[in-house]
Amino acid sequence: LDGVFHGVYQDLRAYYAWLSEEEKRATHEQDSEDDEDEVGVDEWLHRAALARRLHNLSEAERALRAAAAANNSPKAWDKLMEMYSQEACLKETLVATHEFLDCFEAYAATPSPPAPLNVSKAICLLVSSHGLQKVRDGQDAIGVPHAVINNLFHQCVRTRVHGFDH
Repeated sequence: LDGVFHGVYQDLRAYYAWLSEEEKRATHEQDSEDDEDEVGVDEWLHRAALARRLHNLSEAERALRAAAAANNSPKAWDKLMEMYSQEACLKETLVATHEFLDCFEAYAATPSPPAPLNVSKAICLLVSSHGLQKVRDGQDAIGVPHAVINNLFHQCVRTRVHGFDH
């Protein structure tokens, strides 16, 4: 039990150090591009993990978006996709899924390889939460459909994922 409290204390200490560092940067009126250059992708991912452990999803999202913007990090898009799908955020999950798949050249080929497990999980969670038709409509609304995601829709029907018939 002491280890748990010590771990939470360390997380809180690191979290507040991060917030005070950002507050100092804001008072010096540096633009956001310089901030992203100073903080690397790994540091943003670490901050996002820290914020998620402390259940501060808005800060986790902000850190993951900064990591993704820094160099189109597939790891950041994967974590965003996971976080959004767990919260049943339809449009955000689909956009993060597209961005994640676009990080890899193999998924641009025809025919595309099977979807990674994390993508399958995210899409199945959305279908379970919103129903297949609403997820398909969301896919159509964000623009160009992705072949991997369309294949997952067919798989959801074949395997009768909960929500496929809504």
